[in-house]
Amino acid sequence: MYRDTWNNCHSSICSISFLNQQGIRIASGTGFKVSSYLVTNNHVFNAPGAINVELKFVNEDGHTALASKVISYLEFQNRLQIGMPENSWDYAILNLNDNEFRTIPSLTLADSNTIRIGQRVAVLGYQFDQNNLSIKQGILSSRHTRAEVKYLQIDASVNQGNSGGPLINIDNNRVVGIVTRKHTGLTNAFDDLLKSFATNIKALEVSNQGGSVRISGIDPVEVLIISQNQMKSTAEELRRSANVGIGYAFELDEIKSFFDNQ
Repeated sequence: MYRDTWNNCHSSICSISFLNQQGIRIASGTGFKVSSYLVTNNHVFNAPGAINVELKFVNEDGHTALASKVISYLEFQNRLQIGMPENSWDYAILNLNDNEFRTIPSLTLADSNTIRIGQRVAVLGYQFDQNNLSIKQGILSSRHTRAEVKYLQIDASVNQGNSGGPLINIDNNRVVGIVTRKHTGLTNAFDDLLKSFATNIKALEVSNQGGSVRISGIDPVEVLIISQNQMKSTAEELRRSANVGIGYAFELDEIKSFFDNQ
């Protein structure tokens, strides 16, 4: 059955790679095509420091390109139609009406209530720094609501890069959730570290307002600000990749509402 899910869904899954000025990938995530739109997590959509974004769909082998395109990060941001932040439903829906992607098949959204606890599900996505698409098996192990947001807990490995991918009901190959990663393991420790970086950056920016001192043409305070921002960005990525354990997905209430009104 998972082979059937792979055959029916693999070509609709998008690799989202964020590139810096040197063309080096600094962040990545997963999305999937629904109609003429790209659906992903909102925290995937936000990638400070990115200059360009590569969107890629793959063939049945999971790694050779079926269709791809590189666009500027600004254009990627301008494609946003609707979204909600990571501390809410954490989704972003973007236009994907490029000629390169017109023949890419669309996945079908289902009411998240159609999947029951104990039913088998599949997670498709691009994890860690891998360029190849992977499929993972699991079951819906629990569901709960927190701050009016509905969560699906899954018994499947979910790693950095899987964020924004679809949770598939393998009985009918329809999307029942959008994969994310929430508070587990070392999250609280990383939250404290990120607050420290934010405090340091703010203090440095304030100190720089009174004028700068340059040494050999270099402003040491500006260097420290850049360094703190780089470490903050690295810590944010480590925060997501360190939380191996319980996997989560969001139910599709908000996403389905957008498509139902199209």
